[in-house]
Amino acid sequence: MDEISILHETFDPAEPSLDAEQRARHALQNRIANPAPARRRPSWWLSIPVAATAAAVVTVLAIGNGSSPVPPSAIGPSSAAPAKALPYLKPVSAAQVLENAAWTAEQEIWVDPAPTQFMYVETLEMRNQPGYEQEHPNGSLLPGKAQYRTVQEWNRIDGYVWAGKHNGKLEVSHQGENNGYRAFVPWSQVVKLTSPAAIDAYLKNPEGGVMAEPWALAGQYVLPPDVKAAIFRYLAQQPGMKVNPDAVNLDGRPAIGLGEVIEGYLSRELLFDKDTYSLIGDRMVAVKDKVRKADDGTTYAHKGDLFRQVIYRKMAIVDNAGDTD
Repeated sequence: MDEISILHETFDPAEPSLDAEQRARHALQNRIANPAPARRRPSWWLSIPVAATAAAVVTVLAIGNGSSPVPPSAIGPSSAAPAKALPYLKPVSAAQVLENAAWTAEQEIWVDPAPTQFMYVETLEMRNQPGYEQEHPNGSLLPGKAQYRTVQEWNRIDGYVWAGKHNGKLEVSHQGENNGYRAFVPWSQVVKLTSPAAIDAYLKNPEGGVMAEPWALAGQYVLPPDVKAAIFRYLAQQPGMKVNPDAVNLDGRPAIGLGEVIEGYLSRELLFDKDTYSLIGDRMVAVKDKVRKADDGTTYAHKGDLFRQVIYRKMAIVDNAGDTD
């Protein structure tokens, strides 16, 4: 997992390096995007078949793209309830919840972005203390010790520039600069994902060889309404999608957890506002006890252990790295 000033506030007096933060953050994100056995080795949310000689990652991990202001139903505390009636007033299945979410997405106002604009994504991430996180990047969140920290990320539409804040300072990186490389789904590919069939074809043969799971696209890219709706409808068609009956409260709002069980014991969920069905976060929680064998030895997961919890606060298209409006 990485960058972000989030890994500095309030804990160890010795500030961890930006590279160390990145490794920790990406390892945890990978648990949601890829249902492979947990490892301490860092990996990306995006599946990238890059040669072993390619320079590995650097700085901030922001994934963004976008266009102008994202709309009334934009993600965040100020999300407005849809003016029209939802397809299902009282959804009882995962497919019905996702159809409501798709419908809500389609009500958003959208203006296609210019290649030089940025996707701005602001989240609150529940994180362990830096020192512990570096040693246990795939470990569960420690009750009473993990804290929410703000993450701000910018990614230019053309994929050549990305930025994030570290200790309050904006750090900007470019593809190829200082041997830096960042996986990025081309915007030309993103805008084609307007149906479940298109998404399925993309997952089998991603443009440019860079692939992001639909989960990652929905939570880390600022997407056109038709693409976001198509992702929800694609997920509705997948086997094993279930509504989590446990109540979840995010940022003062009741949320519906919707997802699937991976690795036999982890529930990977997208979280939707219970009233508007806007996407407001994601989490990963153990649904049963599990003995795991990681690179650093055998570990144990217990039912109810929380491995990830993120609140999506704002997603918008902005003109420059550092802009939030």
